[in-house]
Amino acid sequence: MYAYCPYDGTALGSREIDGRLRPTCPRCGFAYFKRVQIGANCVIERDGQVVLVRLNYGPRDGCWALPGGLVEPEETVEQAARRETTEETGYEVALDSLLSTWTRPGLETLIVTFRARVLRGELRPAPLEASEARWFGRDELPPEWELAWPSTVHALRVWQGRTAPVRNPFRGL
Repeated sequence: MYAYCPYDGTALGSREIDGRLRPTCPRCGFAYFKRVQIGANCVIERDGQVVLVRLNYGPRDGCWALPGGLVEPEETVEQAARRETTEETGYEVALDSLLSTWTRPGLETLIVTFRARVLRGELRPAPLEASEARWFGRDELPPEWELAWPSTVHALRVWQGRTAPVRNPFRGL
């Protein structure tokens, strides 16, 4: 959170905007709105299977996740999904459609998951991020307690048809 205006250095006060008290600059009118981190994942599909990577870092070390990561400021969500997927799996992918989104109140993260297909490359995990990468069939997925994130559980449930997918009229993202 800001204590001073990022534009003119004035100490921020507070003002009600959209029904909430928000830090604001009394000089220029800047208002601070909490920013949400955006993550971008891919469900890479082939012959009824999906790729998962086994994480080898952080609090979910040893758990399975969809390839993906956080969006960098200079890229779109779609670019981040493709970049992260290539980094973590070795595959260059095409995004076919939006599969799901996931958020949880109080957690400042939005995860966007796309359906994707392999264009080229060979499956190889990123050694600094994943110890393993492999294909799983719909009925061969690891148990949910072995999945790294609630967003991974949600996206795989949608992929399996256990939760309604997001309808996206746009193709070829």
